[in-house]
Order: sequence, then structure tokens, then C-alpha cells
Amino acid sequence: HATPAAFYAHQPNRSMYYEIALDLPKANFDFYAGGGFLKPTTTADKKEAPSIFPIIEEAGYTIAKGIDDFKVKSTQADKMILIQKDGANPSCLPYSIDRKDGDMTLAEITESAVSFLTKGKNKGFFLMVEGGKIDWACHSNDPATVFEEVIDMDNAIKVAYEFYKKHPKETLIVVTADHETGGLGLGTGKYELHLKALKNQKQSQDLLSTAITDLRKAKGHNVTWEDAKALLVEKMGFWKELPLTWEQEKMLRDEFEQSFVKNKVVFEETLYSKTEPLAATARKVMSQIAMIGWTSGSHTAEYVPVYAVGAGSKEFAGKYDNTEIPKRIAKVAGYK
Repeated sequence: HATPAAFYAHQPNRSMYYEIALDLPKANFDFYAGGGFLKPTTTADKKEAPSIFPIIEEAGYTIAKGIDDFKVKSTQADKMILIQKDGANPSCLPYSIDRKDGDMTLAEITESAVSFLTKGKNKGFFLMVEGGKIDWACHSNDPATVFEEVIDMDNAIKVAYEFYKKHPKETLIVVTADHETGGLGLGTGKYELHLKALKNQKQSQDLLSTAITDLRKAKGHNVTWEDAKALLVEKMGFWKELPLTWEQEKMLRDEFEQSFVKNKVVFEETLYSKTEPLAATARKVMSQIAMIGWTSGSHTAEYVPVYAVGAGSKEFAGKYDNTEIPKRIAKVAGYK
């Protein structure tokens, strides 16, 4: 509803999900992909509306749900929309760290797009791929989830790069960001980093928060420190794989006392999540262990890099406002 939608939709507000979806067939692009449609039968002013799915299909699009469905349907389709399988969260793809069997990866989506856009065609194409949940995880200052999302994006770039190697004289790949989020810093006082610690985190802060809420619902006021500790051992690797200092354990025990003994539960809210306080504290402890610092829960004014390879890539050297990037892409593509 944000970066990808800006390439085809013309609505005044990013929360106008239904109206943005209506703009999709109007733009008449050949291929779209994502988690799904968040409000397929409800307008921005909360009125019931015709389902977006038949509207899209009547415009000539074939809708595939999951990669296996795409492989079957794409051979005969003129225009494609690829979304998650039924039952998955339609608002977004899951975090890479939380992915289950059958969930689409960014690399699979990129590979599907390239194969479809080159199917029996000699024409060139433009493809925009967003690793959008890097931003979400940075809003939450969730380091392990951020790193897994960056790896997921890197795997998608590898797919594009393999295509570039086959067509080096006529392919341009540009990798950049619209902003930095979180004020992420590597190193927090010592000349050390312990990034390998992050591999012990088994799921995102969001799912850890859900697990803590479920524990609260299941046992009510009878949740013990040992119950909470067992959950943190399982989900974060604390104590078992990752030794904690006395101060770090005290942070967790103090938050447990507030949340479960005194029942003073104050959820931490960021742009994309609402988090159990014990989960938020566990995330802070993980950042301490890995020696990762954060200055913000929002966007920052940090410079972002621009990487480019292929035809016209020299146009992207130097320091400039990011509004220059589409102009330079258009110039390389031959637009006046």
C-alpha cells in the first residue's frame, strides 16, 4: 500500500486499500505480487463494496495463490497476480524468521516475475521488488528479524543478478531504500560485534509477544518466572545458548514483576506492532548481547546507499536526493 502502490495507484491516502486495489487493473501492468488484498470488500469510508477479485479477473488477470498454483496457471495467463495461499495473512508476507512451509519468499516472487515477464517475449521489462518488512522490523528495533529480512532481500537480488549475467548489456539493477529506520548502529561502546548471537532467536518479536499473551491467557495470575523463563529459553536462546549478565537477567525479571505480578501491563506500540512489555525487553537484551544500538523507533535522516550494476549504472554514482533515482532510471531507459 506504500512503495509498490505508488508505482500504479493514484489515491490520496495509503490506507485506501480497496481503492488502491481498484487502480491495479486500471494500470494494466502484466504482473503483480504480494501478500494479498487487505480489505477486498470494504471501501475507505467503511462501506461494503463488490469483491475486488472478480473485478480483477474480469480485467483479464489470472490470480494464483502460492507458488505451486502460479506454476500451473502462469503458462496460459496473459496477466498475473500472485498472492499468498488461502488462510495466510493478506496484509503482508510473514517475516522471514517466522516463515512456514508454503509461504512465499521474496526470491520466489522475483523468480516468478522474471519468468513470467520473459515468457515468449523479446521485449524488455521494468520490475520493482520491495523488501518492505526490513522497515517494519527496524521500527520494532528487532535485530534478528531485521537481519533475516535483509538476507531475504539479498536472495531476491541474487535472482535478478543471475538474469543480469545472461543479459549484461541490456539489464540495469538498482538497489536502494527510501529511508533508514531505527538508527541502527553496529557496535555499542566496545570494538566488538556479536552478530552470531542473533541466530539463536527463533521468531520475531511479534510472535514472541503473541506467545507471551497466550501464556497470560492460559494461566492468568498463575504465571511464574519459571514459565516465562522457559519461553525465553525456547524462543530467544537465553541462558541455554546465550549467557546473560546479572543486569540483563534483572531487566527481564523486573519486567516480569511489573507485567505478571503487579499486573501493570503497558504494551509498547510502534508503527506496525503492539508488543508485550516482556517481549520488548527481551528484544532489548538481544540487541545488547549482539552489540547493536538503536536511536529511534521511526525513520531517520541517515543517508542510504544506492547500488547499481549493468547498463547505465554509472548514472547512479555520487550523492543526490532520492527523488533523482526515477529520473535517472528513465534516462537510462531512453525516456525523454
